[in-house]
Amino acid sequence: MNGQRLHRLISSSDRTQHIWLSLSLVFAVIYGLLSLKQAFAQANLVQDDARQHIFWMLRFIDPGLFPGDLIADYFQSVAPAGYTAVYQLGAWWGVNPLVFCRILPPILAIISTGYFFYFCLEILPIPLTGFIGSLILNQVIWLKDDVASGTPRAFIYPIFIAFLYYLLRNSRVGVGIAVLLMGLFYPQYVFVACGILILRLFVWKSGLLQLTSQRTDLQISGLGLVGGILVLLPYALHTSEFGPTINRAQAMQSLEFFPNGRSMFSMLIRLISG
Repeated sequence: MNGQRLHRLISSSDRTQHIWLSLSLVFAVIYGLLSLKQAFAQANLVQDDARQHIFWMLRFIDPGLFPGDLIADYFQSVAPAGYTAVYQLGAWWGVNPLVFCRILPPILAIISTGYFFYFCLEILPIPLTGFIGSLILNQVIWLKDDVASGTPRAFIYPIFIAFLYYLLRNSRVGVGIAVLLMGLFYPQYVFVACGILILRLFVWKSGLLQLTSQRTDLQISGLGLVGGILVLLPYALHTSEFGPTINRAQAMQSLEFFPNGRSMFSMLIRLISG
């Protein structure tokens, strides 16, 4: 009897899959509710990164705010188009951006949980695996500030997980849409996606690295790479009125880039400088 119960527990039937998926989403909702409780614990509570990336969006409610403010103008100029559109839509619905950024994280976490559950099933088709994987994912999400910030990097969790899922499913449309969304919400990750697609073009055969002969792999990688180039092209052609954020000479003199600084890139800078 115990063996039968264990078999039902780990079986890959539709009923078992729906049960474990539901449990995964329940835990995601619980985590989300706990985050909302903390986010709204104080009326004027603002997450650290939101003070940089979201405050200027109050202009969606009052266009006259922050006149001549170079900091507001700068962060508005570097905000990805898709990310900006989501908050603009929220403001159109009458939701203050500083409130909207507290509501979004649980929604993004729930979407990430659903995709990650099915991503795990593509690797090991046992629903219990999807539940354990999604539970660990939620632990990771809420132990870090990425999703909780409501900034562009918050959106990369559901988008990149969806990209990996559709890649395993050999979905041309899914991969293409995911790469497009990366460009609209967090363009830096398009390079990561393109790197994965390039690696997918090669196989190890007879002790040699060879170009794959699988037509599906060629089509998916080709479509994804073309989409990545197209979505990054506007960023490459755009000239910012603020110029480069920081150059190498300035970085070499800034403690921010050295050990214990906010962005420790001192070793990379030294390697580049020779």
